[in-house]
Amino acid sequence: MKITLKYFGQLVDVMGNHEETREIEVKNSNELLEQMKQNNPISHIPFQLAINDVLINQEESKKLNDGDVIALLPPYAGG
Repeated sequence: MKITLKYFGQLVDVMGNHEETREIEVKNSNELLEQMKQNNPISHIPFQLAINDVLINQEESKKLNDGDVIALLPPYAGG
């Protein structure tokens, strides 16, 4: 299945772009995060995960579907 990954903040620097479309074989959000952490140096960066504009609890495993948009959102700063 194909998904779109969107990166924000320092994740853009680490991943090298703001957005990418990937063909994946994982079935849920936990498997995707594990795969991403193994293949990219993002483990040290705190972030929240949103699937189709809905923030999810990373402790829960959410089923992924073809065409999903997954955003990795670092903590917001500012005032």
